[in-house]
Amino acid sequence: MAQDYYAELGVPRGADDKQIKAAYRRLARRYHPDVNSSEANAEARFKRVNEAYQVLSDSKTRRDYDQYGDDWKHAEQIRTGGGSGGLGFGGRRGRHSGFGGAGLEDLFGDLGFGTAFGGSRRQSLRTTAQITLEEAYQGAKRTITIQGSSACPTCRGSGVDGTVLCPACGGSGVSARPRTLEVTIPKGTASGDRIRVRPDELTEVTIEIDVRRHGVFTRKGDELATEVTVSYLDALLGGEVEVPTMTGRVALTVPAGTVEGRSFRLAGKGMPRHGRGAVGYGDLVARVIISVPNDLTEKEKTLLGQLRELQGGAPGGVPEDLSGSAVDEGGDA
Repeated sequence: MAQDYYAELGVPRGADDKQIKAAYRRLARRYHPDVNSSEANAEARFKRVNEAYQVLSDSKTRRDYDQYGDDWKHAEQIRTGGGSGGLGFGGRRGRHSGFGGAGLEDLFGDLGFGTAFGGSRRQSLRTTAQITLEEAYQGAKRTITIQGSSACPTCRGSGVDGTVLCPACGGSGVSARPRTLEVTIPKGTASGDRIRVRPDELTEVTIEIDVRRHGVFTRKGDELATEVTVSYLDALLGGEVEVPTMTGRVALTVPAGTVEGRSFRLAGKGMPRHGRGAVGYGDLVARVIISVPNDLTEKEKTLLGQLRELQGGAPGGVPEDLSGSAVDEGGDA
């Protein structure tokens, strides 16, 4: 029995490629046996639709069909005078040959996302998340919104609702509605670090972390640095000051004769080390800033003048012990 491929797809003979493809997809979604098991003739109809599309979607076979009708399969032999040689149909064989070469991914795989029928097209999304240094130290959670596609919740990615196209997704099987994800940011995360999550098997989301600048600490890897103010008397005579850390203030012993710019390293008071196999914490480096008052009382001025005389200095001079450059890091908390 002759088969009219144009009638099978429901398109006019002058239909363009876009019309043919749209008609095929509409009918294929409806009659594919993995989708439609309620109609007894669904599989047979799907095979006819698929055959019609295989012929009409190729410019050469469509031209042969338009010229020779049912004998299109033997067009080459007819043109060369060889008659019908039984070339058969199916030269364009696909991954799902039981249905004439049309696999599920062939039907749905170029919709921009893939398909719940088994397509494997993945989408990669990127976004950023900003955190504080405290959150980087302790670890944090962030809720992010992504705009990528996911399986349509109404038809569960099938594209059909009963025997008709799904009204929610228009038959595409995918939904473009925003989704929210909760992301765990591990301790020690630094600016530029990337966290990858997979909310479903077809989606990978990459979150790039940006750690805000801190008002007290600067960071280099797992090491922190800060400044600590020391009075000029404690710098001369020695004393004790408090140093800020990420977990509170700690006491630091300042030895006598400490000069401006000297640094003290506090072991284990830096950022958590992170990465494969990393354990423990980095260090905190405290740099000394010497505080010199500008509102001395007359009595204080007199006493300091006497001290200068004891040091052998002339008025306006600089005591020898206060001159010199910063020393290497040393000292303990």
